Amino acid sequence: MAAVSRKGTVGFMKLPWKISGSEFKVLLHTALIAVIAYLLLFGLLSAAITPQRYDIRVGMPADATIYANEDVVDTVTTQQLRDAAAAQVDVSYKSVDESVTTQVTEDLSALFEQLLALYDTREDAETLTIELSPDQLEALFSASRETLEALFNRALEYTHDTLVSSLPEGQEEAMLSRLERDLRAEGYDADLVGVAVAAVRDRIRPNMLIDVETTELNRQRARDEVEDVVCVTGEVIVRQGAIVTPAQYAMLDALGKVDNDPTNMILGSALLMLGLVAAAGLYMYRYERDIARHPRTLLLLAILYVLVVGLALFFRIFNPYFVPTATGLGLLLITLLVRPRLAVFSTMLLAVPVSLIAGSNDNGLFNAITFSVLLMAFLSGPVAVTVLRHRQQRTAALLAGVLVGVSNFISVIAVGMINGAVSSDTALNGLCAAGSGLCAAILCIGVQPILEWLFNLTTSAKLLELSNPNQPLLRRMLLEAPGSYHHSIIVANLAETAASAIGANGLLARVGAYYHDVGKLKRPQYFKENQMTGDNPHDRTDPRVSAAILTAHTRDGYQMGLKARLPEPILDIIRQHHGDSPMVFFYDKAVKLYGDKVDISAFRYEGPRPRSREAAVVMLADTIEAAARALPNPDPEKVDALIRKLVRAKMTDGQLDESELTFADLDRICRAFQSVLSGVFHERIEYPDIAIPPRTESESAPPEEGAIAPEAETEDTENAP
Repeated sequence: MAAVSRKGTVGFMKLPWKISGSEFKVLLHTALIAVIAYLLLFGLLSAAITPQRYDIRVGMPADATIYANEDVVDTVTTQQLRDAAAAQVDVSYKSVDESVTTQVTEDLSALFEQLLALYDTREDAETLTIELSPDQLEALFSASRETLEALFNRALEYTHDTLVSSLPEGQEEAMLSRLERDLRAEGYDADLVGVAVAAVRDRIRPNMLIDVETTELNRQRARDEVEDVVCVTGEVIVRQGAIVTPAQYAMLDALGKVDNDPTNMILGSALLMLGLVAAAGLYMYRYERDIARHPRTLLLLAILYVLVVGLALFFRIFNPYFVPTATGLGLLLITLLVRPRLAVFSTMLLAVPVSLIAGSNDNGLFNAITFSVLLMAFLSGPVAVTVLRHRQQRTAALLAGVLVGVSNFISVIAVGMINGAVSSDTALNGLCAAGSGLCAAILCIGVQPILEWLFNLTTSAKLLELSNPNQPLLRRMLLEAPGSYHHSIIVANLAETAASAIGANGLLARVGAYYHDVGKLKRPQYFKENQMTGDNPHDRTDPRVSAAILTAHTRDGYQMGLKARLPEPILDIIRQHHGDSPMVFFYDKAVKLYGDKVDISAFRYEGPRPRSREAAVVMLADTIEAAARALPNPDPEKVDALIRKLVRAKMTDGQLDESELTFADLDRICRAFQSVLSGVFHERIEYPDIAIPPRTESESAPPEEGAIAPEAETEDTENAP
């Protein structure tokens, strides 16, 4: 909410070069906490998503026995089996082309005629379209014409018969080998047979071509029928000392166990975590500035963030769907120990690394597990905050855990149905996710008191404990400063009502009001409400000394609160409930005694001004209660006018600039104060001053059993309006 300044504008923080020494110290502590938290979160995320790597090479002995940490496909062996299955598929052919037989026969016959013409003329063999070796030419010219004709006719006949019975594409060489073998078996010279074979080779063409599309389709079907060869989780991939095969290397590489350069993964983790930490810082600077000013609270948040990521890494060992226990625990603890709105935002941030950690056990980082865990974290935040927001008992965390578990179960089943993979495994994963919510609640109940004690936190349970009148400081106030104690009780009623009206922490405002004046225990007689005898030591004290004594009660109360280990928000209320307001009465008295040379800064409280809505509400309640007590003949109109006048004065003096209160908040506060004070100063009837007649004998006698005493029928004047 925007902070109200004295001019109605938004109040801004000081510029960095104008900050005080204490503010610089807070900034330094904040930066140190942020850096350490970032380094720890980055280290945990990197360790979780980066598998153990080995320096292995194909053909070299493995230096360790390596097991599969998840199911992995042996891609090399699978591909070999698929190629073998495809190779066994017969080739498919198209129908026989009859025209090829006629054309090849005619072309081959013409070529044989050309060879016979060459034989007859003895011309140069360079005119031939086929190449013949010198031995083949010599055999051609040495043979008789009858032999050549018989050989050529036999080759032509064989070729024709082969084509008639079909010659598939790719079988040409096999056909030529059979022709050569048959001709030589019939007694023809080898070189002369070579002439005939060369002629047939030059003219032969298949008349049944391969159907490439059908063949490839059949081979692909054969490949698809081969199932993946899988190395299951826990199975040995390679044993120490064994020679690493390409198949083993491919599986190790798929699992990320090969010692490749991890720079990209490390850099990606660093950038991701930097973005998340920066987002958290910007959110708190914009919406949770009071937390950003308290290094102790930031340290608690940093510890919880690291705890969540670390537990995610631990719970992944059992089942990735049990990992939401970590985010659930963080959600419940931040809701109960810090603030519900911040808990929802923090859970959404932490869901990113936690989901990556949960999914890193599966193939790749981005998978169904990753999405399921992310969805569970997003949905569980509003569920838990709705349950815990208005419940103070520790057991409320158990109810929140049960509802978070139900939300987790629904998320897992929904993701399974979207993926079309609802099965017994999906139901089991859903039960694990549901159990994670209950487990988170049990851990929260155990861890919460420890963190409350270590960080002295202001939880609802702690506030209820501090509100006990038997607390040492409250007991002392009742006995040593009864007027201040009574004043604090009324201020507490005012503060709680007003804080609840604007959505602030009413219980914190009430308990802070109980303790806001504990500093008066050091010199109780100097405060008007404790001067029962009528003696006022300020009547004989210099006004500057009086102002110093009275303004010191905020500092004294802060020191007493520190010694009593009061939580920091209550200490802030003790210090800030007067801000740096001036003590007008003693300033006026000093001006009358010493003139205009009096510096008003000597009559102001030390501050700081209220920095939370609860502290501002206690300041206003404290001021208004004291003024209303001195109001003569109070009626609702006078009380309302007084309230608004005093609130306006505080706003004009700048006391509310850092409190994040809006004008609408101030209006609701005024109406809440008026409602409470109208009950305190309600109108009473005036009773007549009459003499009561003495009792008669019958009135003095004890009533019979079962009879109603006459006194019971009279009005109780103490309860009269």
